[in-house]
Amino acid sequence: MAFTPSNQLSSDPFVNLRDQQHAARLFSDDQFRLAPKSKFAFHVAFNINPGALRTIDLVQKYGQEINMLVKSIDLPSFTVSTDMLNQYNRKKVVQYQHKPGDISIKFHDDNMGLINALWQNYYSYYYADPSAAGVSNAYNRNAMRSSDFIISPYGFDNGSTTPFFNYITIYQMARHEYVSYKLKNPIITMFNHNKVDYSGSGPHDMDMKIAYEAVSYDTGAVNPSNVEGFGQSHYDQSPSPLQNGFGANLNSFLSLASMTTAGPNAATGINSLNTVINQINNFSNTAPGVISGVSNLSKAASSINQNNPLINVQFAQSTAAATTLATPINIGP
Repeated sequence: MAFTPSNQLSSDPFVNLRDQQHAARLFSDDQFRLAPKSKFAFHVAFNINPGALRTIDLVQKYGQEINMLVKSIDLPSFTVSTDMLNQYNRKKVVQYQHKPGDISIKFHDDNMGLINALWQNYYSYYYADPSAAGVSNAYNRNAMRSSDFIISPYGFDNGSTTPFFNYITIYQMARHEYVSYKLKNPIITMFNHNKVDYSGSGPHDMDMKIAYEAVSYDTGAVNPSNVEGFGQSHYDQSPSPLQNGFGANLNSFLSLASMTTAGPNAATGINSLNTVINQINNFSNTAPGVISGVSNLSKAASSINQNNPLINVQFAQSTAAATTLATPINIGP
């Protein structure tokens, strides 16, 4: 942007330039209703058919953990096919098909191998090849000469009739609320174990792609009954100690703190902190939560004072009341 000297600027009574309050009003008003959502606030629930598993513990014991090992996931996308037609020489756009796009999922490759076990159960349910690969002579070169040499089923000849995944639901959360995307009849279209590398130091992950037939949407409040598998396994459900302990006396505390820190001792830091602590300790109506916090502040201030290497050092200070002027002296001929 070009620089314009201030003497060339003129005011306009019909133009009102504002500061960042516009963005603040847009994004923070009404409990951040219009603020952008965070990408990391999501949860995925895999509803697996227990009858399709060869290892039932995968659902009964580790089902909630599979949900938590999702590293990233795409939200649904759609492609609408259209065509341009002539309607009495008027151009008319018509739609004739829509197709849901595949969803990419990236999993953490956990040390237990839980995601690996998920794929093995899926693969061995739909396809007979993993089982045939473990049968002696099943993949010999002469296995196709006649029916006598075919000792194992291959491919889709595995008797799988019901879906492996009943559905997969993606929950996007913000402000204690969620928007959910439930994928109907999901099928894995790609699974990649990805490579291992001696020169790499980052965590290993696995990739999966899902095709689905339809999406259903829902909204609601975030709680274990609405968000499937959320906040149950490996979650710390104890109340947080970080809460407002001031109660109705918050304004009084802020008033005391502002009066103290705005005084002549504000520049000294520790003295100001000690003054605030002392005033709060003498405040008879302070809530128990404040007393605990003040105790911690007192310990911190005491520790800083004890470990301060300059605590007993005196520095010279100027006491001159007026500016000192130098007197010229003739030091040469």
